[in-house]
Amino acid sequence: MLLAADVLRLVSGSLQDLEPGMEARWPWGGGEEDSIGLMDFLNAGLRAIALQRPDCCAVTESIRLEPGMLQHLPTRRRNGASKDATGFCELVRNMGADGETPGRAITSVQPEVLLTWADYAKPCCCVDNFAYDRAANGLVYYVYPPVPDGRDVYVEATYYVPPRQITDANQCLGVNDSYAEALVHYILAAVLAGDNEASAAQGGKAVYHQQMFQQCMGSKAQVDTVWPKAKSSAGAA
Repeated sequence: MLLAADVLRLVSGSLQDLEPGMEARWPWGGGEEDSIGLMDFLNAGLRAIALQRPDCCAVTESIRLEPGMLQHLPTRRRNGASKDATGFCELVRNMGADGETPGRAITSVQPEVLLTWADYAKPCCCVDNFAYDRAANGLVYYVYPPVPDGRDVYVEATYYVPPRQITDANQCLGVNDSYAEALVHYILAAVLAGDNEASAAQGGKAVYHQQMFQQCMGSKAQVDTVWPKAKSSAGAA
């Protein structure tokens, strides 16, 4: 994975901030009196990318379910997750009472279908289905059958987490290297748009980099929908 320094070096070069013997106008880590540095814009760029592509910060692991059908976004305290989730993707399979015993797969159904089964549901330690409607309430999802009280029921889940906070240039970005170009454009747009010495030409450059950031994100999304495809998801020839 690329380091934060790999992106910041490209930004500094574009800003002509790497001239030997000259103090950089935009230091990577900021300066005195809590001044803003390029690393602040880098972290803002990572949050902007995660907002558009939450899958760039996805985690797949075993979590403990709550009693009943209604479940909330995974958290460390409630579900034993490694991180607190910002979004939900799917349940993959059952993982037993210890969280380490792979079981049968869990399939997705429409929420209205799953909830019609609620009157006939008997608690069980093995989950068959899950339902999630982000538009209705992105903070909760449902499982069927309901989880019994006082029993540990683990499932393998995929959920989204915030991007890693970068505090050192030698840290990994924490996202795929393919987002590096988008990050460079995001940082340049932010710097040029807020530069109090900016000329009309620099203002135009800021708009250009904003457009290039969105173009990079759109191109990445388009490529990801068509290539590469896992054999299990590809249609029959």
